[in-house]
Parts: sequence; structure tokens; C-alpha cells
Amino acid sequence: METDTLNTLVTDAIWRAEELDTQGIPSASLAWAEVSSIEEDLAKAHPVSGAQGRIARRGAVRAALKAGDYTRAYGLADSYLAEESAPESLKTELREILEGDAQAMASRFQYASKHHSMREAQGLADRLRATGAFGLAA
Repeated sequence: METDTLNTLVTDAIWRAEELDTQGIPSASLAWAEVSSIEEDLAKAHPVSGAQGRIARRGAVRAALKAGDYTRAYGLADSYLAEESAPESLKTELREILEGDAQAMASRFQYASKHHSMREAQGLADRLRATGAFGLAA
């Protein structure tokens, strides 16, 4: 798919996700997952050395976090951090994005954050979303 088409799609997807978030509609997480997927496609289409490539990589990670898909967010971040030609500024920004989300989660769930690492909590959230409440008991 051409990058112009992907840019149009991601712009529309971001608008949709933000509107659903603003309205408090639960399917906003699905819209953010779509944004993350399109941003990942853009990241594949643009080299990390270019501004568009760096923007797409940050966007894919941020949108995955907004979707509540922590496994995806950390997986994308790990792959982007491993890119040899990734500038140190991008690596720092990706770490800050993940850390900022972890801090926000810790302040929102203060009791849990005292007893569990954020990675653990995020893993449980992913498992809950994938298998439902009874899947956590297994």
C-alpha cells in the first residue's frame, strides 16, 4: 500500500479513536489498535533515519498503549529499540513513552503497584482481555 494512502488511513483512524475516547465509548480501544497497526505499516514503509519513520514508530507504540495492548506496545518498542540505525533520541523517547504509561498506571492503581510490577499488571491486563475473567483463574 502506498504511503499516501496509509497517511490518509492513519489520520482518519486517529480522528475516529479520539472521538470514541471523547464520547467514552468502550470500542475506542479497538480504534486505537487500528491506529497502531497502520502506524506499524508506516514504520515499515519509512526508514528510522527519516522523520516520518520515527513518528510512525512512536505512534505505533503510543496507540498500542492507548488500546491497552501492552504486549504489542512492548513488542513494538523492543523491535524499534533493536534497530541498529535508530537514533538515540528515538530510543530515549520510546523508553519515556513506556515509562510515562507505567507511571500513569501506577498512580491510577496505587495498591496494585505496591505489590506487583507494572509489567506483571500489564501482562494480566492482556490476559484478561484475551481470555476473559475466568482465564485469569486458570
